[in-house]
This record gives sequence, C-alpha cells and structure tokens, in this order.
Amino acid sequence: MTRILVVDDDPRIRSLVHRQLSEAGYEVTEATDGRAALERMADEAPALVVLDLSLPGVGGLDVLRAVRTGRAGAAEDLPVIILSGRGGETDRIVGLDLGADDYLVKPFSPAELAARVRSVLRRAGPDPAGCIVNGPLRIEPATHEVWVEGSRVELTAKEFDLIVFFASHPRQVFTRHQLLQHIWKSAEWLGEATVTEHVHRVRGKLQAAGGPRMIRTIRGVGYSLDVPV
Repeated sequence: MTRILVVDDDPRIRSLVHRQLSEAGYEVTEATDGRAALERMADEAPALVVLDLSLPGVGGLDVLRAVRTGRAGAAEDLPVIILSGRGGETDRIVGLDLGADDYLVKPFSPAELAARVRSVLRRAGPDPAGCIVNGPLRIEPATHEVWVEGSRVELTAKEFDLIVFFASHPRQVFTRHQLLQHIWKSAEWLGEATVTEHVHRVRGKLQAAGGPRMIRTIRGVGYSLDVPV
C-alpha cells in the first residue's frame, strides 16, 4: 500500500487525517515534530508527506527546505502537501516557492485532503512500488490487487488487464476493436460483445465496492476511464 507520512503536533489533526487516509486505502504513519519527520522520511521512504507548518523545534518550512535540497535522506521530488493554520498569502507563496505540491489551510475537510492526496500522487506518477493510483482507484500490479475507496475488488485475469489498461491511459477513448487488440491480442476471432461484457462486469464490481461510475461509455465510439479528483 502507498505510505503517507502525516506530520502534525496536534493529536486530533493526526487522528482525523490518519482515519480519512486509511479509509481511502493508504498506509499512514505519523510524526509529531520536524526532527522525527526527517527521520521517518529516511527510514520509511513515504510516497507523500502531509506536513504542518507550525511544528515544535524544526519547523515545517525547514523540513520542506531540507527535502528539496536533498538533506532529508529522502527523494528531493518527494510530494509534500502543507497543512497550515496560516491562511495568509505570504505563507502560501513561501511554501509553494520552496516546492510544496499543494497547500491546505486549517480548518479543512478531511475528504478534500484525501482528494488532494490522490491528485498529487496522480501527478507524481506511479509510486516506487509500481502501483497505479487514479482518483479513488488503486492498482497493485505485483499482487494483482485492485482497491477502490479502500475496498478490495475481486477481478478475473482479463478484467484486471482491462482496468490496468484503462488506468494507465486515463481519459483516453478506446474503441472496442482497439481494446480487443490490446487486451485480448486479437480482433479477429473474438467479437466486440466480449469487450462490452467485460466492461459491464468491471464497472459493476467497482461500483459495488463503493466507487463512482469511472468507466464512461462514449456512444458510437467506445470507452474511457474518467478519474474524479
């Protein structure tokens, strides 16, 4: 699972964020100050950090600066979302200028934070484990696992191949003929009804797990994967 490090000295905020991100299917670890955050980054290699600015000791901006200058023992391009009670334009500009990927002012909606996490991870591309994250959809090719809104979805081999293909090309439209070629490696001995049936089953399983209607039918053309932020 994609690991998210939450750094905040307020236990209520950490608990709230931890619960929301866990329910969204992420593995969540915590740090209460800047020094502990830098240690966890080096030891755990998180895929993203949710970072409060007002930390005791080493402040949030100092942590961000250490990451972006390669002094944190973590990748310099590690995605960072700042949480702050400071809503002023100056703090926001400083944070973004230092390389923050997003900035969220307290009080905030936990659901909005989860959406921001998904969006930033999607822009960052596949995580180090090779997982594909698109909106509420998470695919782990190494283990052939699919998760949506934190719930695991059981798929057949071809259904899995189909959703991986869609998730690797979000918002691109494919005809049934193209999908037969890409997924079944043939468009000669199988009919397009094969694609229609598989799309119907995958769509139903994702929605049964609590996900939105992500596979869109473009009438007269084919299908695409729409990814909500």
